[in-house]
Amino acid sequence: MSVVSADPPLRLLPFERYYPGSFVGVFGALRSGKTLMACRLGLVLARSLGLDLVSNIPVAGARRVATLDDLAALRGAVLVWDEVQVSLDSREWASEAARCLTRDMILWGKRGVVCVYTSPSFQTVDVRLRRLTQYVYVTAGRFRRSGVDYAVYRWHEHPYADDVLVERYRFALRLSDWYGIYDTLYGASPGDTLAILPAPAPAPAPALARRRG
Repeated sequence: MSVVSADPPLRLLPFERYYPGSFVGVFGALRSGKTLMACRLGLVLARSLGLDLVSNIPVAGARRVATLDDLAALRGAVLVWDEVQVSLDSREWASEAARCLTRDMILWGKRGVVCVYTSPSFQTVDVRLRRLTQYVYVTAGRFRRSGVDYAVYRWHEHPYADDVLVERYRFALRLSDWYGIYDTLYGASPGDTLAILPAPAPAPAPALARRRG
């Protein structure tokens, strides 16, 4: 992973008032800046709230999570869950373990968990997670000014859990401030995975040979 910017602006915008129990979605096309926003938000929230930072991708200062058991055990943490649809697809995530987890998410507020997740579209994630999502960022393009690159975002509220997003603000993020906070090449190598899956079942114990007396 590359080196984190020497002095990233570790501050939240005035409308970014998130606390344990908050579910925040970041949506947009591939390479549009949604993972950058999620990692920036996770890093700043973990610092400001005094919580652990965890993620399913390599993020600076974060502990990795890889299984549903890891998620069920979360306490006092900001979770950055990249490409959530890989694990929580609206059509395919129907295993009993997955259903237990989405029921468990209702308790994340009591357990001190903030969830920041990304996906290409709000409609690609499981309806149960959409109902829990209160705040949404959508990427809205990029521009360059005086040799500096910026990503533009639209910020929405999702006040009635009805899939209707209410746009409130539009703002730009200077990309160079956040270069290196996560591994942008993760997923390119064999074995890299974004999926959070049930833990492998333990191997059965070998049968003991019976001795003839």
